[in-house]
Amino acid sequence: MKTINEIRLARLAGCLYLLLIPMGVFGILYIPQWIEVADDSSATLASLAVHATTVRLSILCAFAIQLTQLFLVIALYYLLRPYGVIAARFMVLFTLVTIPIALFNELSHITALLLPESDLLRGVFNPQQLNALTLFLLELHRQGIMIAHLFWGLWLMPMGYLVYRCGFLPKIIGLLLIIAGIGYCLDTVTFFAFATDRYLIAQYTFLGEVLLPIALLWQAYTRSKMLCSHNAQSPV
Repeated sequence: MKTINEIRLARLAGCLYLLLIPMGVFGILYIPQWIEVADDSSATLASLAVHATTVRLSILCAFAIQLTQLFLVIALYYLLRPYGVIAARFMVLFTLVTIPIALFNELSHITALLLPESDLLRGVFNPQQLNALTLFLLELHRQGIMIAHLFWGLWLMPMGYLVYRCGFLPKIIGLLLIIAGIGYCLDTVTFFAFATDRYLIAQYTFLGEVLLPIALLWQAYTRSKMLCSHNAQSPV
């Protein structure tokens, strides 16, 4: 990373990746656990009704996540492409596959919010049927997240490979990204193979995703200072 363009790409990628972290925690982890009450359908429905606005915010947050990730992968592609064109293309490909899956999955939450307000459906289905359908949609959203989970893991693997090879970032971060990607993929496999989220491990293997944006921003800062210092010392 020697040119001002590379420094700008690293700074942009670092900022976008840091932005993804709170949005992901809020939209993907915090809201579903807050709304859905385990083994209590009535409490889940009541919570959904009370916190409908919060769920709508989580939907908007999911849209923002996909938009941010799109710009992030473009920045990472141009930054890391010199260290492996094929790996960089796979990184973009897996991201482009994930985005429509994640966006389409939000229709489950949107529909779950619309059901209690639909006069048309209330004239066809009784309240018990509408409640059952709402709970089904919440579960469908959870299952859809686990499909996207697979590609969240797959895009980290070529990224980790590129980070490992690039030379201006610690190799350990590349290895941690690959481990994180494997964790996401294993979560999807165990979730659908055993029909339970009891064995999820990605929550323990995400360290590389936290360290990468910090390392990118630090490298952008230090390289920018070095470049400015070099230009100041160069004879006119």
